[in-house]
Formats: sequence, C-alpha cells, structure tokens
Amino acid sequence: MAVTLLTVVLFVAFMVCLCRWIPTNKGYNHLPLPPGPKASWLGKVSLPEKYQWRTYARWKEIYGDIIYIYVLGNPILVLNTAKAASDLLEKRGSNYSSRPTRTMVVELCGPFINLSASPF
Repeated sequence: MAVTLLTVVLFVAFMVCLCRWIPTNKGYNHLPLPPGPKASWLGKVSLPEKYQWRTYARWKEIYGDIIYIYVLGNPILVLNTAKAASDLLEKRGSNYSSRPTRTMVVELCGPFINLSASPF
C-alpha cells in the first residue's frame, strides 16, 4: 500500500492537533496564572515593534497591575506598577531567584567549594 501525500498531511495535521489539545501540566496542580490577553490559535500574542510600553499601559487598564503573556514560546510577566515590582522582586525575591542546579559540579566539588554552584 503506497503512502500518499494526502495521508501524510492528514497524519501530521492530526498529530499537531493532538499535541495542541493534550494538557501539558502532566497532573501537577498549578496555581492560576495572572490575567492577560488571549493568545491566537498559534499560541502567540502580537506585540508592536515600537512603543510596547503603550500596549502594556493599555493592558494595565484591562487586566490589572500584573499581566502574563506568552510570546514565541516564552512566558513573560509584566509588572505595571512600582508597588507590584517591589512586592515581587524585593520582598519575595529570594523565592524566585537562584542559580540553576548543576548536579555534576555539586556532586564532584560540593555545593560551597565552587562559587558558581553556590546559591545567592
């Protein structure tokens, strides 16, 4: 049985749709993300090339001080006020920032011998 181009195209389209609709959280219970503009079917939010701050200011009036957007596969959290930035980055910054764990370096040298492996 010869595989036709139509069969291949239909199979690829089916796989893309299947991957698009399967939940990606794999059973983990995550808290809801902050509000933000809805992405298109392709999963992207269009941002203007110039004066992006105007778009963020307009979204602030619609969605609030903290906005979550997903652009080209990258999650972006926009903080529109100094208070929101201070609360998240200064007061709770230690919860969100640290160096990535380098398992091989830590196992061989110990976590505090190598400065690049020590936490902030």
